[in-house]
Amino acid sequence: MLKSQAARDFLLALLLLGVALYLGILADGAARRGQAAPGIVLSLASLLLALTVALTLVPRLARRVNFSRWNLPMSFSITREGGAYILVIFMLSLAAINTGNNLLFLILALLLSVIVASGTFARSSLRSVYVSVSIPENVYVDEHVSLKVSLRNAKRLLPSFSVSVEDSSRRPAGRDGRLRHALRRRVFPSSSKGAPDRSVLRHAAYFSYLPPRETRSVLVNQSFPARGRYALEGFRLSTRFPFGFFRRGERVHASGEVLVYPKVEEVSSYFHLLPFLPGHMEGRHVGLGESLYALRKYRDGESARRVDWKATAKTGELMAREYAREEESEFCLILDNRIHPAPGMNLEAQFEKAVSLAASLAAHFTDEGAELEYLTPDEYAAPGMGFDQLHRILRSLAVIDFALTSPEDSPDLKQELAAIVTPRVLQEILSPKVFKIIITSKPRGCFSSSMWHSSHVIYFDEL
Repeated sequence: MLKSQAARDFLLALLLLGVALYLGILADGAARRGQAAPGIVLSLASLLLALTVALTLVPRLARRVNFSRWNLPMSFSITREGGAYILVIFMLSLAAINTGNNLLFLILALLLSVIVASGTFARSSLRSVYVSVSIPENVYVDEHVSLKVSLRNAKRLLPSFSVSVEDSSRRPAGRDGRLRHALRRRVFPSSSKGAPDRSVLRHAAYFSYLPPRETRSVLVNQSFPARGRYALEGFRLSTRFPFGFFRRGERVHASGEVLVYPKVEEVSSYFHLLPFLPGHMEGRHVGLGESLYALRKYRDGESARRVDWKATAKTGELMAREYAREEESEFCLILDNRIHPAPGMNLEAQFEKAVSLAASLAAHFTDEGAELEYLTPDEYAAPGMGFDQLHRILRSLAVIDFALTSPEDSPDLKQELAAIVTPRVLQEILSPKVFKIIITSKPRGCFSSSMWHSSHVIYFDEL
């Protein structure tokens, strides 16, 4: 339907422009024959048709163009100072033509040569220049990080001047760039709506001077406003050297991505009081610990520290102590991303709070030295300890998204989790011996008593 409408608009525009051209030819013929009145009428009619096409059909056709795919390898724009410079050249050319003054023609030639020299020097500054970016390994939402932007000049003799490095997915810098970006949004609104800014380099890096065969670096301080993947598609190198009248740019291809973790905050002191962490549980097996498990006869070769002298005095034989092995308490963090919408519920905001809380809890209990596992209806991380386990959880939380469920669906968390883990693993997780923190939007009262007594449930409306 859209393609057929676009084809009709295109053919109608061609037809009207053809009629306008025909009327213009008739107007020119009438003027040559000395028929002033018909010539004026035909000229006005031709102009009116051309304006109608320009104001109605051309914008409709332009809106169907995917402007985001226009990645030209080079760009050229006129700055505000350059516009004034061109205006001076235009006025001087009119004066030179009308007066025939040779001095004005010499000055005009000099001014035009400045434009040619500007393009030559700008092209030389951007030629054989390579850029790279170093990013910290772990990046969190709203955390200020420093990106190291390095520029290498591979030319043997010529330096580069006034080079600006930007992410190719961001709008051009400067007043002229903002003007072109605003014009693009008006002409191509579909290319600038609904797409969040996922650029890696969010601020331009500026290099005033880059000697030949040298590499220089600058630090760009910035933050990322949302979690998720930020793809690097390339860089835009630009310069206004030498006069600032024009901005010459070139696109440098690059690839890579940055995974931004959710915001990690201090958790409430309430979580320090939960009955499972930190600390150990007394196990039912012999091992290294502090709790007495049993007394037995002393074996040759054992340490004298194991001897229980009171029991030895009572029995008349050397008796040794056995200690109970200390076992880590088991903990599972469950984030339910199957959303049951409620009236007045801000889905995106509350889900982002839930993700941030899950990341904060994982970081908190990792610092406490706990062994934890992580479970959602889409992913499962087996029990583990340390920062490797934490980063595995954070990588999952960085890209997790919610899915809406209909009111007819049963709010059974066990049924949703059964699709990602085996029945044996799920039974072990939901058993009373594993303490669980469950972050969910499900209605209250939908959890079984056995799960409820071994869990701490946090509902979305409490965030």
